[in-house]
Amino acid sequence: MSEPTTEGAAGTALFELFRAQQRLKTAHRFGSRLLVESDIERENRPDLVPFVLGYSSDDGHVLQHAHAGASSVTVLSDDDYLFLSDRRPQSGGSVGGRSLWRHREGREPEALLGTARDVVCYAAAGQTAVAAVWVHAEADSFASDRVLREQSAREGLTAVTVDGDLWPRSSHQFGTEVLKLVVLSLAEDTAGDTAEDPAGPELLDLPLDRGTRLSGQVALTPDGRRCAAGLVRFLPGGHRRYGLLLFSPYLPDEARQVWAEDDLSDMVPSPDGAWFACTAERIAVPGRAPRQEAALVSSDGLEVRKLAQEHRDWLQPRCWQDAKTVLCTGEEDGQRHLWRIAIDTGVVTRIDADGSVLSVTAHAGEALVVRSSIGSPPSVVTLALSTPDVPGTEIFAPAAAATPPGRMERLTYEAPDGVSWSSWLCLPEDISGELPVLVWCHGGPLLSWTDWSWRWNPWPFVADGYAVLMPDPPLSVGYGQDAIERGWGKWTSEVAAVAAEQIRDALLDPRLDAERVAVMGASFGGFLSLALGTLLHEPRLIVSHCGWADFPAVARACDLHWHWLREYGPVDSSPSYRSESLPLEAISPRTKVLLSHGCEDSHVPVGESRAMYRALDTAGVDVELMLVPDERHSILRPANVRAWHQWVAQACRETLGNRSAGKEFSVR
Repeated sequence: MSEPTTEGAAGTALFELFRAQQRLKTAHRFGSRLLVESDIERENRPDLVPFVLGYSSDDGHVLQHAHAGASSVTVLSDDDYLFLSDRRPQSGGSVGGRSLWRHREGREPEALLGTARDVVCYAAAGQTAVAAVWVHAEADSFASDRVLREQSAREGLTAVTVDGDLWPRSSHQFGTEVLKLVVLSLAEDTAGDTAEDPAGPELLDLPLDRGTRLSGQVALTPDGRRCAAGLVRFLPGGHRRYGLLLFSPYLPDEARQVWAEDDLSDMVPSPDGAWFACTAERIAVPGRAPRQEAALVSSDGLEVRKLAQEHRDWLQPRCWQDAKTVLCTGEEDGQRHLWRIAIDTGVVTRIDADGSVLSVTAHAGEALVVRSSIGSPPSVVTLALSTPDVPGTEIFAPAAAATPPGRMERLTYEAPDGVSWSSWLCLPEDISGELPVLVWCHGGPLLSWTDWSWRWNPWPFVADGYAVLMPDPPLSVGYGQDAIERGWGKWTSEVAAVAAEQIRDALLDPRLDAERVAVMGASFGGFLSLALGTLLHEPRLIVSHCGWADFPAVARACDLHWHWLREYGPVDSSPSYRSESLPLEAISPRTKVLLSHGCEDSHVPVGESRAMYRALDTAGVDVELMLVPDERHSILRPANVRAWHQWVAQACRETLGNRSAGKEFSVR
């Protein structure tokens, strides 16, 4: 691959600056101090490294301690918290993957639980912790798990018969292993015993039906007496449902399964232990889209009720302000806001965080919000929940030095039917002459352009003199349920058609050069980029990462088959699969196409990009294919991200030219 020319030096420099930043994800109060979870790129490490970082409470926020390879913090007290880490216990043994650790001020970190594979998740409260771990499906103890593993290793056995979930390695199974739960005591005289005990803690014997498994989510009431674990049930024909298992950690045989009319997930316990707030998602069918709402499930599993059912947009519970008030996030017109719901009255109040909320934690009347925007990297804001009208105060901004130059404008396209559709337009600060345009299509599809992105960041391209247009067509969240219904099951005939009109309308801007246009995106955005290439004559370049054209081929072979069933129905009998598939022959041979794909992608199998490459190449299209053998649906490894960015930036320069190229390009 050729090195970037000086023509793209500004964008390359900004891209490298972004790589050097701390990528903030979550913030917690630790006494008066600040505890954050971030990803950091480290030299000689192929993957981003997650860190837990403890800072002083003064304005300078001096770093006081750090745990590398760490995440998933639960603060127990002003000087005590738990976390997951790749760190190995000193005892070594057969521990592999992530373990559960305890940090107490003035002491060395203490290993609480390690297993042969991973501690996937945990919840802790009071003197109790409940953790989900990988063990052999036939094991009833850690001792029998070891025996079964050793036997499989000796025999070289890796074959596994699958049903329900057809992927031998997924969030629900790992070869012959499944998720099971264990209970740990955090009492001073027992904590840490299980990490050194060869037998390990006892595996809970949970009453699960055949075809029902743990989903990898767990929550615990503050007194540690009631636990909620996420369930997934695999149904005939490839369908699935999501529910909850409610139980006492010390009486698991009395567990109650909760299967509501909606899928339930992402449980958050109330301070008084009476409720678990959840995200409830309506079971979609062809012709009726999903809808996400906040719901309450009583801790005994006997009651399920919705909150704020009349609210226009989707609200997802994140934490509690107090026993009567749950805090949610939800998109609205290009921002993800913080919302407060009074559970007795259903009254919803928006709390302004001056940006899109990435995460929120609350304690003692204070909310710590990690917020960002498309134009500013994540930072921590403190909000006084007793005075929601008072603006928050930014207290920590580790990537402030990477705030890019440039400006954003909000565009609105009013369609002939009177419906308005919005886009963001990112521009250089100084505009001289017509700018080449990159159209970026978001993935999802149930997402919208709201946040800063370290992966899909427009500003290095803006620094090189491009305008970046980011449309939110039908299926984008934050524009009401009607926008979701409009695109449900109509990805080409409605979503792509409206996006094409948004682009045509934006290109009427005299600052933009309608003769020099590229469209690009990943996942659903990769599909949409290809779809726009079949509908518009303007694009000179199409960039599609893990996109698709053949709906039946992808739906049959991917691990999201159940979602395709909800949106389009049975593959062999629904005509929409064929009618919404893309006619790749409609892409002009004069358009350059870049296809990329992770070879371990289970959402969109890599064979789809190979098939598209062959079809386009046979048709005489200038097409290139980048395969990434060790990546899944997203490109995550920094070196791979850099290679992809250089590849795309070079193609933009070759096909669109620079800012001053202007009218030397002829209209097609």
